[in-house]
Amino acid sequence: MPTGYLENADEKFALQLENFGSKVGIYATQFGLSATEILNCKADAAFFLWVVKCHLMVNTNKKNWTQFKNISRKGDSNLATITFPTAQMLEAAPVVVAPGIAYRFTTMVNRIKAHQNYTRSIGQNLGVEKSPAAPIDKEHAQPTLKVVLQGGKVNLLWKKGRFTGILIAKDIGKGFAMLDRDFTPHFVDNSPMPAVGESAIWKYRASYLINNDLVGVWSDMVSITVEG
Repeated sequence: MPTGYLENADEKFALQLENFGSKVGIYATQFGLSATEILNCKADAAFFLWVVKCHLMVNTNKKNWTQFKNISRKGDSNLATITFPTAQMLEAAPVVVAPGIAYRFTTMVNRIKAHQNYTRSIGQNLGVEKSPAAPIDKEHAQPTLKVVLQGGKVNLLWKKGRFTGILIAKDIGKGFAMLDRDFTPHFVDNSPMPAVGESAIWKYRASYLINNDLVGVWSDMVSITVEG
């Protein structure tokens, strides 16, 4: 069964587990869950949240000690005092659980979702329904362009997102004119370079496409100097 609902970031997954563990007991009878299974869900949530908090504390302490080390080695010798990092003090661990929290979580969620009593609203309450994608803002969508010279060609770097592509306009000193459409980042301008010994400023802008329709507003203009 798909697990598009599963949070990838540890911090978000910890919160997802905590929400699930705090609410799944409401549906114990509805889905035939035992008291032990409910307690196990809560224990997994509590333990992983503790792990994530400790990891964050250790990381922060490591950064502080790295800074302390660098100051000790290369800092100003005229400093009268040096501040030691605070010693690491971790919170007491909750009930320790076996490895495989994510597996147990998805197994439980899949079991619940396969039950005849399951509804999308229940899944949303438990935090196991993937949120619908926000509608595309067709009025204000605006590409961000970056222009670089690579391999003797001008490259336009852009992000596709949920759009079909972009329409590119170019100005070589005579005003903007349509250049091309691009549907897969990034775009390479194969226009001939100036003659040897000459240079020019090429300007570009782009607008997003959905299918073949222009949407949103033109990007900010970018420019680059090219030489023959």
